[in-house]
Amino acid sequence: MNEKKINISPDAIREFYIKKGYDFCNPNMTIPANIVMNFMGEDVRNRLLFTESPDGEDLCLRPDFTLPLALNYLNKEVLADKFVYDGYAFRFPSNNENTRICPEFRQIGVEDFGSLEKIKTEVKIISQTYEILSKVCNFDIEINLSDISLFYQLLSHLKLDSYLSNKIKRLYWQGLNTNEIKKSLQKVINRKFDIEIDTEIIANYKKGKLTSSQFIKELTGDSDLSIYSNRSPDHIVSNFINKYNSNYVGELNIANLDIILEFLSLGGDLQSTLTKLQKFQDGYKINLSNGIKDLEDRIESLVKYKVPLDIINFRATLSRKVEYYTGLIFEMSNKNSQTSNQVAIGGRYDKIFKELGSKDPVPAVGCSIYVERLLYEEVSNEK
Repeated sequence: MNEKKINISPDAIREFYIKKGYDFCNPNMTIPANIVMNFMGEDVRNRLLFTESPDGEDLCLRPDFTLPLALNYLNKEVLADKFVYDGYAFRFPSNNENTRICPEFRQIGVEDFGSLEKIKTEVKIISQTYEILSKVCNFDIEINLSDISLFYQLLSHLKLDSYLSNKIKRLYWQGLNTNEIKKSLQKVINRKFDIEIDTEIIANYKKGKLTSSQFIKELTGDSDLSIYSNRSPDHIVSNFINKYNSNYVGELNIANLDIILEFLSLGGDLQSTLTKLQKFQDGYKINLSNGIKDLEDRIESLVKYKVPLDIINFRATLSRKVEYYTGLIFEMSNKNSQTSNQVAIGGRYDKIFKELGSKDPVPAVGCSIYVERLLYEEVSNEK
């Protein structure tokens, strides 16, 4: 073991960030359940711990810190722009997580809201997190990153209809590898949306003669919307019509599938990835210039902040199972770990405040460190 490394002290991690200028904040312990579902999806429902407010609102214990902290910020219950948190979040572990068995887990992390210096802010958080983990861990750290905006630029270029585009995005956010995505998309190509529907119902809805709730009742014969969980009637109807229309417009074809899969196979060190992205852009005449420029600027900034480039890889399929990320996504792990659990994850999520009701967009980027995973890797590396 490297003698300059010290035993992990979670409190030291929190204090490190405070010294870097982050204000300590412990956001609300509960959060409206519908907000969590909107951002994390229905798949997380059976991993949450639910309760109810005195007025009957469905709440859950916070499954992470980003959402409750964003709500506190939006409601002006906190006044700073840069925050560090340290406390417990609550959700049952996923099937492949072997560092804990209970729903309670400790997270330490940072959030930066409102900074217009996009790349500088992202790289500062990466460099600070790498710095403190390097000091407290006895294992070698590796960093993976991607940029979801590049993938969205590709889907926009292919001009898929909204149902197919959203379907592909959901597959991406599930964290599937390229082969798994390929199998799922081939099913989309080979399958029609098999349903007979009175087209007059759709016509009347589009003319404003039916509300979304009335549309659902006309279609299903049932006015009980509770079976649709927390999805709004407008969202249900919009998704249905898009899915119905996808039989006739913008179908995903084999050529488009090959382009998508080629993009998702991109990866490697950052410099070689730049070359691959440029070649991909030129070969298919797809404008990815904004994303490529961002990656170039990140590389330059990473060098400036002394983060070694040889520990960083680009992986186009890197994603989280929460769909609020809008650009950079990154993770830090034990390079020689026997698990697939990351010790730190983060990225950019600029749309989160607009979707929470903000009148103006608020740039946002952050990172969370999983203390139990960190301790697990520390102990495993000593064996």
